[in-house]
Amino acid sequence: MLPTAVPPKPEVALPAEDAEQLAKLARQLDGILSEAVQDLGLTLTVSDRSRVLPTDDALIERARDSWLISPRVSLEGSSVRLRIVAVAPGENVLRVRTQRVDVQTLEIRANLMMRDIVRSTRAIAERGSELPTPERTLDSEVPRSQGRAVLALNAAVVGGYVGFSLQRASGSDDARLTYPLVALGTGIGLGASMLVADEWDITLGDAWFLSAGAWWPIASGVLIAKSYEVPNEDLYVYGLVAASAGVSLSVAALGSKPMSEGGALLAHSGGAGGMLLGGLTEMFYLGSTSSTPERGMGYGAGLGVLTAGFLATQTNVSSSRMLLIDLAASLGALTGAAAASPLLLVDEAESPTRNRVWLASIAAGTVIGGGIGFFSTRGASIKDEKPMRAMPYFNMEPENPYRGTRSFMSLGLQGTW
Repeated sequence: MLPTAVPPKPEVALPAEDAEQLAKLARQLDGILSEAVQDLGLTLTVSDRSRVLPTDDALIERARDSWLISPRVSLEGSSVRLRIVAVAPGENVLRVRTQRVDVQTLEIRANLMMRDIVRSTRAIAERGSELPTPERTLDSEVPRSQGRAVLALNAAVVGGYVGFSLQRASGSDDARLTYPLVALGTGIGLGASMLVADEWDITLGDAWFLSAGAWWPIASGVLIAKSYEVPNEDLYVYGLVAASAGVSLSVAALGSKPMSEGGALLAHSGGAGGMLLGGLTEMFYLGSTSSTPERGMGYGAGLGVLTAGFLATQTNVSSSRMLLIDLAASLGALTGAAAASPLLLVDEAESPTRNRVWLASIAAGTVIGGGIGFFSTRGASIKDEKPMRAMPYFNMEPENPYRGTRSFMSLGLQGTW
């Protein structure tokens, strides 16, 4: 059996993470197929370890007195294309089995494909020239516009907000106009989302990324306008203008490359984290926690979603990793607040210095927690989902009179470093 070969270098070089993923899949298939051929009663020989793709003539030339098996693997979107080429002893016929499979089912499909190839020769010997019918499998194609429902929901709500904003901008608060305009905007948004989903392939990542480009700019625009005491009839128009800019930037970003679900979650995390840190910054500047930091939250949400949206187009991160990073950042913020909370109990009178120390502790805990989550999950990628390298554990040991030990609890962190 030859080592699993990968496609030759194309004109456009593969990204580093794709090349690394192919190398990992090739090594994984070497182990899977090595066990598979031995389970089928064959004696395994692996003398040639070069991963150069051999020619068909070379395969036939070398298969004089033994089987020669040459597996190949390539990436096809989020799945892989597995191709097994084999030559039976003394034959000049290439037996090929190819299938598109998911990474999670790679081991099962590889074993079945190898079984079909080896048993085809035995079936010919037993029943003449009639070949057995290989197991029929269907490629798991991702449905077109998988994010249609998410896009429709967000577009409908944004359309309702547009109708509400236009009604408020007119200076009228008559309910007889409010509800019809909201309903009209909702219908237009829903219809537009259906047309977009039919025209283009909108994935779940694309839909959630577009929602991040709409909702966080709306929150940013409304909060900033409210902090500058903009009149109520113009307040929601600022959010509408910000949403238009955010959606335009999101569409421009999606025009260059599809967005993964992890990238969309990164954009939402940037908006939420920016709003938190912006609010903490304003309260730190004022030295008070008695008022809502609308200006800081508004600027933080806008800058956060803009920065995170740009990073989402440049990185390749999985949604599970982003959730773990968000969880770590949230726990860090709570830890920072809890660690510095005794400062607020020193005196009933509010002290700007103590407030600033407490707020700085929350911000530092958020950043440190997010950093810990980032580094502890850096082994995971969107195409190579693995358990996190570090994981907490909790264990409770009962009392053991024979050993003379009392019951106790153990808590810690385990993993690879």
